[in-house]
Amino acid sequence: MLPAVQVVSGGVYFGIIKTTSPIRIEGDFKGIIFCTNKVIIDKKATVNGDILCHEIVVGGLIDGNVICRNKCTLSDGAVVNGIVRTAKFENGDDSSVIGPVYVSKENLNIDVDEYYELFNKKETLEKIKAEYFSLPQKLILIT
Repeated sequence: MLPAVQVVSGGVYFGIIKTTSPIRIEGDFKGIIFCTNKVIIDKKATVNGDILCHEIVVGGLIDGNVICRNKCTLSDGAVVNGIVRTAKFENGDDSSVIGPVYVSKENLNIDVDEYYELFNKKETLEKIKAEYFSLPQKLILIT
């Protein structure tokens, strides 16, 4: 199944993504991802920011927190520099989480839309914009 939202390699993408469709990150993304579906971070991809989703498969690097309603899977060699909060957790060889991992069935009750309302404030958008304004990039705002 092809994802409905795809961040391809080449350049730096930044912003806030909110979607109910599956998403695949193949390049560099800086910002926040809200997805009520599956997120796939490819082996060569880098995400600098928080991810809130239903399910995630991490192959590359996430420098931020992962809040996942269902299952978080770290493929071989994947790295998360931040907190992981999920209902189910699976990690491959040589994968690592530099931060605490909270695995609890209570995480099935996480409301991604509630988190979106907390993060989607003008100040957050302005901070992201100011931080990455000088980089070659593409802005993504998907709702």
